[in-house]
Amino acid sequence: MNRRIFLKNTSLASLSAILIGSHPDVFGQYSQPLQNSTVYLIKDAEILTMDKSLGHLPKASILIENGIIKKIGPDLIAPSGAKVIDAKNAVVMPGLIDSHWHLWTSIMRSMPGYTKDQGYFPMSVKYSRLMSTADMKTISKYSLAEAINSGITSLSDFNHNTRSYEHAKAGIDAFAEMGIRGQFLYGDHRDMTDSDPTNFEDIKKLLALVKEEKYNKIKVDLGSRSVKYPKLREDWAAARKLGMRIVIHASSQVHKSEGEIEKLYLLGLLDNDVNIIHGNAISKEEAAYVARAGSSITMTPYSEMRVGYGFPPIKTLKEHHILTGVGIDTVALSGDGNLFSTLKLLKNVGNATTNDEFYMNPYELLEMATINGAKILGIDDITGSLSIGKQADLIMMRKDDLNFSSNSQTERLLIEAATPANVDLVMVGGKILKEHGKLTNQDADQLLKQAQELAEKIQKQVEAQ
Repeated sequence: MNRRIFLKNTSLASLSAILIGSHPDVFGQYSQPLQNSTVYLIKDAEILTMDKSLGHLPKASILIENGIIKKIGPDLIAPSGAKVIDAKNAVVMPGLIDSHWHLWTSIMRSMPGYTKDQGYFPMSVKYSRLMSTADMKTISKYSLAEAINSGITSLSDFNHNTRSYEHAKAGIDAFAEMGIRGQFLYGDHRDMTDSDPTNFEDIKKLLALVKEEKYNKIKVDLGSRSVKYPKLREDWAAARKLGMRIVIHASSQVHKSEGEIEKLYLLGLLDNDVNIIHGNAISKEEAAYVARAGSSITMTPYSEMRVGYGFPPIKTLKEHHILTGVGIDTVALSGDGNLFSTLKLLKNVGNATTNDEFYMNPYELLEMATINGAKILGIDDITGSLSIGKQADLIMMRKDDLNFSSNSQTERLLIEAATPANVDLVMVGGKILKEHGKLTNQDADQLLKQAQELAEKIQKQVEAQ
């Protein structure tokens, strides 16, 4: 298959359709009636708080002031000037938290082919070299729009295309402009060698940048280089000195990358500030190391299974009580940013690999994408559950949609039936980012146009190689 025919089969040839997706009104006329308020009362909702002290409330209201949850309970009275959101026959829960996504690779949605030279890794090298600073910002905003539409309110972006300070800043600016809460992970880039040091001067500049008010929903942490990097210990020491959390891909592929987590343990690097991505090849001994250190593991089952890494190690992680999260990883492999379907897949894989219909509990799966994700990102003091004093990061889902109705067992519906189309409202820090099923970002139409232009530009550049 020549390059031109291959490109016709990639996302680049039809990016506009992907942006619009199966719900063309997502980017349509945005509405503003609930915008610019500092006080909201979400009234008469079924509330899944994910706060074990509050539990699951069949009918209650949430009072939000200046982005903070002030009260949760029945029969709350709206203060003067408050905007009231009628949540009858709707479920309100914490916004979903994705603890691993490479946003910049979304330009390659469903791109990998069926030969080695058309696989995800060689093709991502080619694409990464073509991404300018402006391109990085455009594609990151495009990715974040999909995340918001899917009910994701916090996201960890492992940016492994930080070719310059400006490339990294573009990713952070995308978070700020889209209004979503984020962990920006400063990674390497595809052309770095072991002799190239990690650029901690740029990292320090980024840490200073996010102290500005416009970046108050964003934190910068380290997207670590691989276990094979000879100066890994020095990098982690430097990051920890700066107060950064650390994320690393390790023991990802069964029958190929066994022992990588053990190496981290032997180097004395594992701690409660470490999130390990994938871990499909983890052994029981390594799981014990991770559990003892208080480290976490994030599973991205759609990409892991698609690329041939193996099945998520659910049984091992569960037996060792390891803090686990979930992520999209890259839509180049997963196809979309639907975290609900990711949880459903994990449930089915867990039950199938243990031959136990009842192995995976819906509530523990929801924890992975809410409070667990917040703990992994180090933001559980401000989000991850609907608790008094936390930020109002939440989603509302109407229970009168055909696919999301009739069953009163809400946790089961969320895992087995919910889709992004059921997400009626998304709020981050008291700001509404999706309302009545539509994104409220006023730049949505312009973003669509920019993404289309970027697709055409990248396609021409790749064809010219």
